[in-house]
Amino acid sequence: MFGFIRSISFSVQVMIPILGLILFAVAWFLPGNMQPGEALGNGFYYLPKDGWLYTQWIQMAGLPLWAQLVPSYLIAFTTSLLLVRNDMKNLLMSRRSYAMAIVFLFLLGSGGHYFIFHPAFVSGLLMVLSHRYLLNLYKKETDYSIVFMIGFTWGTAVLIYPPLIILTPAILYGMLVMVSAGWRHWMVVLMGMTIPALLTGASWYLLGDLDYEVQTFLSWFKIRHAGFPVFIRKEPFIAAWLGLVLIWIIVASTKYRNPKIQSRQLFQTNFLQFLFTVIIAVFMETVSVEFIWVMIIPLSYMMTFWALEVRKGWVRDLFFLSLLISFAFFRFRGLM
Repeated sequence: MFGFIRSISFSVQVMIPILGLILFAVAWFLPGNMQPGEALGNGFYYLPKDGWLYTQWIQMAGLPLWAQLVPSYLIAFTTSLLLVRNDMKNLLMSRRSYAMAIVFLFLLGSGGHYFIFHPAFVSGLLMVLSHRYLLNLYKKETDYSIVFMIGFTWGTAVLIYPPLIILTPAILYGMLVMVSAGWRHWMVVLMGMTIPALLTGASWYLLGDLDYEVQTFLSWFKIRHAGFPVFIRKEPFIAAWLGLVLIWIIVASTKYRNPKIQSRQLFQTNFLQFLFTVIIAVFMETVSVEFIWVMIIPLSYMMTFWALEVRKGWVRDLFFLSLLISFAFFRFRGLM
């Protein structure tokens, strides 16, 4: 049924933006599950009610619904194409296909996501860029410009969505397995990570907002001591979706077979990123439903690797059907 994901035909290419439009159009016409949340801004999202990000975001929250959805769609479409580009350039699956974009959009739609713009979406796009530089680094021991860009893109992503700093060990692990990293690699990647913070900090200092913005940044890091996250309490079915995803991750991890060393190394890196994403969602008080977008990026790599290699077509069909059912369920919930 879903064997078309192996194809590189024109119809599959056209399907990618259409699939994205369907996901976001349905969210537009069924906005019942996107009501503003108490003390969390729009929907279940969280942003500290201080700082430059909140100022910009709250202005966008006052715009019509379509104006909040369009930027999210453009970022989702760009992210899906970049995922495909990473795959085709490096032949991660030993065959050309647009499967990674399709899996990304299916996962995005199936999670009950609200799609209203959040800075974490931009950080997710930068996360994919960091993967691109990791792949470019493979067996290029002395190309320190690539090492710098790994750090720079990741440092920028953390600056926009601070909880991603918890995922930094996974990026460093990816660099470690891609090349035989020496002390110069670690110095250059550290320099790349710190430059965005230094430049931004200098701007804040000149504007007289340094202390204020630093406190806002630190306010993201609050440990949850008890209870379930707010978005789980308000929408417990998201927990069921997370359980579904966990089942498929276990299946993919145990059945994944790819002889390419580069692909296996990227799979391991993304698996670590997925684990760290779950950790920040469980233990950080300030992380809300926007983390689903970030979590879906490593999921897209892992599930595509598995879906293209799995020999039993009905298992792959079951995976996509479960995502379709989840998508339909959450959209039906939007009517209630």
